Amino acid sequence: QDQDFPQVLPRKTMRAVIRLVACAILETIVVHGVCPGLGLLKHNRCWYMSDVAKSCADTCSAHGLGFSYFVAGEEEPMVPRLLGRDPGSRQSAWGRTECYVPSANRYHTAKAVPESNAEDTGPVEAWSYSVCQLACPCMAVVETIPSTQNAFPDCIQQNEVLRHAGAHAIFLDLSSHGSSGCWQNDCTNTDKFEALHRGICARACAQAEECTHWSFGEQDGITKCFLRKSDAGREQADGWTTGSKECCPPSIPDAFVAHTASQLLAMCDGGKSDACPDMARAVTTWKFAIKHLAQAANGKLDAGTMNYINQVAGDTDAFAAQMSEDNFGVIVANNRQVFQALTGWMQSQPGVQVDQGDLSLPNPMRGKLCGPSHCFEDL
Repeated sequence: QDQDFPQVLPRKTMRAVIRLVACAILETIVVHGVCPGLGLLKHNRCWYMSDVAKSCADTCSAHGLGFSYFVAGEEEPMVPRLLGRDPGSRQSAWGRTECYVPSANRYHTAKAVPESNAEDTGPVEAWSYSVCQLACPCMAVVETIPSTQNAFPDCIQQNEVLRHAGAHAIFLDLSSHGSSGCWQNDCTNTDKFEALHRGICARACAQAEECTHWSFGEQDGITKCFLRKSDAGREQADGWTTGSKECCPPSIPDAFVAHTASQLLAMCDGGKSDACPDMARAVTTWKFAIKHLAQAANGKLDAGTMNYINQVAGDTDAFAAQMSEDNFGVIVANNRQVFQALTGWMQSQPGVQVDQGDLSLPNPMRGKLCGPSHCFEDL
């Protein structure tokens, strides 16, 4: 039976989403950091004044940092702090980033939804204006506190494997990590799966509540990941590696994952095309982005916004089960509208620098779409 798909959300509805997001209470996260180049540390970000007519993307990049969106608000605007004085006049909020006009010694505060004449319509970090110096929020440099335990991969135990031995395995739906090498060829109920890198195995264990330990090595001519509920069943085995749940690569914040994946999907906004020839890969990537958006927003955004997220999640799942080129554009457009409305909020959450050469990362964090089945496929 054909699935009924909603039409693109109307403009009034999307304005309501934006208002809901603007009113949401953002979680406060304490970051201890330092700012290169005499940046100002405030709101867990490093702030800089751009040059006239330069964007925040250029400004943050010049200091070796990424952009991290934040609106300081009317009570404590950033321009006076960055200048070390109050400009001659203060004007109403205009763009999504505070603008100081040095030729007139005046400034505008910022707001989440810009005025139309600001021409602030693309990515926040890409905006610039001919007479403006912008108050740019960049990612703070986190000072790491030395751990008493070895970090990944130094925590890995070499030449050891944790066998099931009839008692130590956990059986989970691991289809988001693998599609082959599973117990009885069923990756929705398995204690193992084919994995290309030990870091994928470690991440899978870290994300599974019941998992306490993992093992990675070759079985039946392919490299596999075993997930375990204890460290019993330990055996010596050449080439195998084992770690505890805590022995894993650093986690990536959900909001950052969701935003990165959605930006990568821009090539598919026009539907199936030469730029986006594989609907299955696009849909798997959208499911991945929506899942992480839902995880990031849970408990932080209001119920109305969560309803929009859950709606596009359900519609995308239904489309994935019965794909058609006719409905592909509708699904993509609905997803994009919700993500566009939440772009500012996602960018306001903590971000990280990622190494696209890190094989433990899912495909979107490495600059490519997910595979047709899951997001760790080597394509």
